[in-house]
Amino acid sequence: MKMLLLISGLLLGGCAYQSPPASFFVLSAQAEASPAAYSELLLGVGPVNLADYLDRNQIVRRDTEVRLQLDEFNRWAGDHGKNITAVLAENLARITGSDGVLAHPWASSLDPDYQVVVDISRFDAGQENLIVLDAQWQLFRKPNQLLQIRRSYIEIQASGDSYEAQVKAQSRALAELGKIIAAAVQVAAGND
Repeated sequence: MKMLLLISGLLLGGCAYQSPPASFFVLSAQAEASPAAYSELLLGVGPVNLADYLDRNQIVRRDTEVRLQLDEFNRWAGDHGKNITAVLAENLARITGSDGVLAHPWASSLDPDYQVVVDISRFDAGQENLIVLDAQWQLFRKPNQLLQIRRSYIEIQASGDSYEAQVKAQSRALAELGKIIAAAVQVAAGND
């Protein structure tokens, strides 16, 4: 009888446990708006390809160079790759002053003057809350003329160890990448 009471107590106690509520995050555009110097520019952004370990709902942190931490209760609100593409496109629109910045995929009837394709191999928080964005990107002029292949390695210090601070710093890192890409687009457009 005592054993039955003990098992019943354990089962009831287990039912009372509730997991913590999940928090959902999105990246946001951080670049400042510029004058409409390139208002006629039609720029396609994407596809943006993520390393496999980033292409998931959980927010990723690095415990060490080789060990990752995936948090089930701190997650991306939606498709992480689409969010990165949309935010990068918004940053580029603000920096170039163009309303013609298109996030991939765009309508087949549109033919961008330039296209940037991005491969992200790292985009996470490392030790001491340092955000690292490591991306290779290619800039094309239509029709499929490769202008540049570059690698951008960006480090941004998060203001704390919370997931909110991490996501805000990741948003700032995307704004920095936008500035670098926009500079290359502006040089190419100025040479046309």
